[in-house]
Amino acid sequence: MKKIFYFLSALLLLGSTVLIVEAKGGYTYDHAKKAIHSTVGMSASKDGIYTITSNAWEGIPADQFTSPEDLFIFKHPVTGEETIYIIDSTSNYLYVFDSTLKLKQGSDESRRTRRYRLKGETVDRFYEGEIITRYEIRPDTITQDEYEKVKTGTDTGNKLFSNTTDGVDWLTFTAPLQTPVESRADSQRWYIQPKNISGVYRALRPLRDEGGFIIEGEYQDVLYICDKGNNQILLLDPVDYHIIQVVSQPTSIVFEGKTFSPLKMVTDSTGRMFVISESVYEGIMQMSYFGEFMSYIGVNYTTLTAWDKFWRNFSTEEQLKKQSAIVNTEFRNLAIDDSGFIYTVSRAIKVSTYSEDPNNMIKKINPSGKDTLVKNGYHMPIGDIAFSLAGSSASDGISISSRFAGIAINDYGVYTVVDEKKGRLFTYDDEGNLLYISGNSGPELNNINSPTAVRYQGEDILVLDKYNKAVIRFEPTDIARIINKAVEYQYNGQLAEAAEEWKNVVSENPNYELAYIGIGKSLLNENRYQDAMANFRLGFETSYYSNAYQRYRDREIKLNFTSFAVLAIGAALILVARGKIAEIPRKDIKRIVGED
Repeated sequence: MKKIFYFLSALLLLGSTVLIVEAKGGYTYDHAKKAIHSTVGMSASKDGIYTITSNAWEGIPADQFTSPEDLFIFKHPVTGEETIYIIDSTSNYLYVFDSTLKLKQGSDESRRTRRYRLKGETVDRFYEGEIITRYEIRPDTITQDEYEKVKTGTDTGNKLFSNTTDGVDWLTFTAPLQTPVESRADSQRWYIQPKNISGVYRALRPLRDEGGFIIEGEYQDVLYICDKGNNQILLLDPVDYHIIQVVSQPTSIVFEGKTFSPLKMVTDSTGRMFVISESVYEGIMQMSYFGEFMSYIGVNYTTLTAWDKFWRNFSTEEQLKKQSAIVNTEFRNLAIDDSGFIYTVSRAIKVSTYSEDPNNMIKKINPSGKDTLVKNGYHMPIGDIAFSLAGSSASDGISISSRFAGIAINDYGVYTVVDEKKGRLFTYDDEGNLLYISGNSGPELNNINSPTAVRYQGEDILVLDKYNKAVIRFEPTDIARIINKAVEYQYNGQLAEAAEEWKNVVSENPNYELAYIGIGKSLLNENRYQDAMANFRLGFETSYYSNAYQRYRDREIKLNFTSFAVLAIGAALILVARGKIAEIPRKDIKRIVGED
């Protein structure tokens, strides 16, 4: 009975402190973790919604765009041209758009030479930008034994090729090897049928020779497709989409017993791949340029509470089976910045049946595999601080944490995570300060209901929504533009310019506490310690306040040291003289002063 009483008391206490956040307008959190009204940071207009019914996407059949799974924006480092990729995990199509999200069109010649047959159907305009349903694979990866099995029908499950027919011998089949890829006829091509594709990424990697050595100054443009259903990653030429390389099931003993099901991936400047694989809980897979498994990085460790450890010691095997498995959480999405830091999002770590630890849902992993995310804000970067228990999932018990589905980084350290639970966008600076909250879930087209990807495009944010089957463009509001400018100045060390922008923020919203800290940093840099302390006090920033106070104290002591020293020495001399006088006998004193 006591246990039940304590449990109910804890629930009542939690219920009394939990704030239900269902704000239709904007909100943020103050230093005391209290939700307060605030202007929204990003807003989505009606003309910022892209679906199959919009003019920009005219020509995409509704039955081909049903499960959009990932979105990636590639900006060419030389030309500056932007290309936007979207993949659909049901139709297994890849869509290619320009920077304005208009479907790219291939030339007439490319359309004629890129006609591919799929089960009797003809898919036109395969070249740059329409739809890709099959990928070419190098025929020299197919052995003669495999060919004979497919030809005779004894291996009908092989997906490596589709153009083989009875009566074609091995020499005829391999003859296209002597023909350049771009010159081969449709009947000379071999294909892979992708299945349940889940991730898309594009980057330049250094070109290597046959010995694996980097060719200085030469790069290879590669489009990566996570072909989850076929347990592989396809590396494609982004111009004609022929396959460059296939990364399949790792052979490392460390990966033994696991299935390679790539969900999302990024690469660094050397061409190393960092892959999230479904049901792999050890961390992010680090793979070499050639697709060899190297190690796990960024693992999310789960720790049991003392209470859980105690009861598990006394539980029977049957009782342990009934308890929910407590394992390391798997990552959900990732992104990489220009410096090679990998930003990741994952679920909150479950520490018991009824509790979670949300403090490590966002990570910034350095090239050594360590989490270096700075968390100097008023509270941890975990999305919502105040929650509604009514929105918890029954399968999770009492789950009150945000559930991040994607993360994006801009050029000056600001990152945004999207919460699929409430349809929110949480934006933080490089110090971990919450800048603003945007978005909401709901029945409107500009609401976020089932996000699968989020990307920065300049100051705008693009969100891919699976439920709405749409891309939603969020643009910064007027105050968000000022905040962004202030953060950018601050990131670049231009504290005076940042302070001017923070003053503009205060004029728009006097309750924006972070602005006072920005102003205080500039004043501290100008040695205006008292003014800096006043602003840090308004921003409830104790660390910088202590620093300013210490500098102010040291300066005052230094400036007044001479006067202080003279007074101290004078006081000391007076005290010494008084002591000496007190030691002289009274008759001698009378004689000295001339008294009888």
